[in-house]
Amino acid sequence: MEIERAIQEEFAKRDEVILALEMLLVDQASRLLALESIVLNMTNINDVSIGDVRAQINKESQRFSSYLEGEGLNGFIRRATNTAEIFLGKK
Repeated sequence: MEIERAIQEEFAKRDEVILALEMLLVDQASRLLALESIVLNMTNINDVSIGDVRAQINKESQRFSSYLEGEGLNGFIRRATNTAEIFLGKK
């Protein structure tokens, strides 16, 4: 029984590590998508249209749809859009 408890504790630790890694992956992917969308719409740093960046994020976010579902994908798109706005100083 002590072994079972130890195994359960190890599984719980593993689950926490997996969750932390997934959160880091989503954070980095949303930053990458935001930067990618800004660069693709950039002719001049002062002349980037946040509307065009949002459209690019929505279009390109579909490649992440196999990893994120439903509200997860919507949250990812919002996070990428917010990150782009912060990078551009529009938020």
